[in-house]
Amino acid sequence: MVDAQSLRNIGLLFRSINFNFRQEMDKALRKGGVGVSFGEISPMLVLLLHPGINGAQLARHSMVSAQAMNSVLRKLVSKKYIERRPHPESLRADSWYLTDKGSRLMERAKGVYEAATSRMLSELNAQEVKNLEKYLRRCATSLEGELSTGR
Repeated sequence: MVDAQSLRNIGLLFRSINFNFRQEMDKALRKGGVGVSFGEISPMLVLLLHPGINGAQLARHSMVSAQAMNSVLRKLVSKKYIERRPHPESLRADSWYLTDKGSRLMERAKGVYEAATSRMLSELNAQEVKNLEKYLRRCATSLEGELSTGR
């Protein structure tokens, strides 16, 4: 059993890393001339990995409310980075996809993203990075299991 202080510390560290990573990414995206914020690039990254998902899923993956995601989606559509298509399984849902313009933007942003992530991990050796990824995947799987079963 993990002690209470470690549980608090880990929760605060996740919050701190999330906040600082977002700040670093926004700075790097501006400096790299990509022209979008982390809040805009994040759902585009999700669409790169999961083309055709609906807005609610996109909001969950991006850790924002459906209302906040709708605002981001409208902005990305107006910039022609993404497009909405009818969902093949539901008349009430839409599917979201990157456009060719959005895919080109993601290619430009990839180097910026990788550089910022490399800076974050620079104090770890290769084995520690692999272990960290493994541990974070296990944490994510545990939480996803809890959410899907309603426990």
